[in-house]
Amino acid sequence: MNDHLREWLANATNEHRRDVAAAAKTTVGHLWQLAGGHRKASAELAERLQDASGGEISIAGLRPDLIPFARKALHLASPAITGADEENSA
Repeated sequence: MNDHLREWLANATNEHRRDVAAAAKTTVGHLWQLAGGHRKASAELAERLQDASGGEISIAGLRPDLIPFARKALHLASPAITGADEENSA
């Protein structure tokens, strides 16, 4: 079950749900399946939902399992973002 998405669905109007789902190239039914834990959002869908909802739905809320991978990618891409330079210079 995804409480983050379930809460968003419970609070969003039907029209807003439809608009966000359409902008993310999915359906409201699929969102309910994700919220109920019957399906898992791909990283790509999570990103589309975050963009379509203006951040009301977040990648981290949909896929908390991706957070360590994002941190690792940020660390490798730019140590200054994560403060790794400061750790390595100590």
